[in-house]
Amino acid sequence: MRMRILGATVLLAASASLASAQQLTPSPTLDAVKARGNLECGVHLGLPGFSFANDKGEWTGLDVDYCRALAAAVLGDAKKVKYTPTSVQQRWPILQSGQVDVLARNSTITFSRNASLGLNFQGINFYEGQTFLVRKSTNAKTAADLDGASVCVAAGSTEEKNASDWFRERNLKVTITNFQKNDDAIAAYDAGRCDAYTAGVGALAGQRVKLKVPDEHIILTQPISNDPQGPVTRWGDERWQLIVRWVLNGTIAAEMLGVTSANVDEMKANSKNSEVRRLLGAEGDFGAMMGLPNDWMYNAIKQVGNYGESFDRSVGAGSTLKLERGQNQLWTKGGLLFTPPFQ
Repeated sequence: MRMRILGATVLLAASASLASAQQLTPSPTLDAVKARGNLECGVHLGLPGFSFANDKGEWTGLDVDYCRALAAAVLGDAKKVKYTPTSVQQRWPILQSGQVDVLARNSTITFSRNASLGLNFQGINFYEGQTFLVRKSTNAKTAADLDGASVCVAAGSTEEKNASDWFRERNLKVTITNFQKNDDAIAAYDAGRCDAYTAGVGALAGQRVKLKVPDEHIILTQPISNDPQGPVTRWGDERWQLIVRWVLNGTIAAEMLGVTSANVDEMKANSKNSEVRRLLGAEGDFGAMMGLPNDWMYNAIKQVGNYGESFDRSVGAGSTLKLERGQNQLWTKGGLLFTPPFQ
């Protein structure tokens, strides 16, 4: 009898918890996105491979693809995005003020930003590592070879702090010159005002293609920091944070589960894998739990693709940058990329 009572109590508690979960908390951001009919996404001023607009105003890149996936999940259409270019200094105030719904702009996750700016980072979409762009003629092979050099960097960036700390801790002397915009810093380097330019490997690859003679410059292979990056939201509005986080998780899970933009219809119709079926809305009410259609991730994958597809065409083998997957490979293949299960 006692076991029956205990079992009934557990069942009632589970039912109550489910009922509570079904009563969705308000989401002012989601409501605003739906009302205006588009997603406001903060991006870089112009970084090839991550967020870059061509002469027709068409945006592409890894961060742009995330914005498109989020729009597809929320609005059913990956094209319903308005991109707001932001500088290093502008990005936080623009997000804090509500001018954009999410920031997807190669921004490093740090304790102080999370704790003091009223912002939350919703996962990692790129594992970055800071190093230096130098002229081949300098014969520099490592960061230590830059002792006595001048370094251009964007003001207020993690790269500025990292470089200062790294050289100081090793008693190496460098002159760090900061600029309000990344483009100004790379232009100063290209004009010969600095001996080196510092940023993440991915960012350096994107900036290098802008130089007058790209082949005269090399990216040092030694990283001086670990800089994980990902989409950012404001504090509060937990349901919107949930959506932003799980759309990213969904693109990673899709790659891990073998779901692509090419086979998503077949996988939704015929897959026997329960996690695939939940991801694509063939079973369960995962979308409804967040106030979205249950085909939210089906739309994102169908229209944008999984994480691997986005990486390849934006910064990987299918792009001009030709970056190796490295740490951005799935954990099952030796990388660091993973996602919690869709259960």
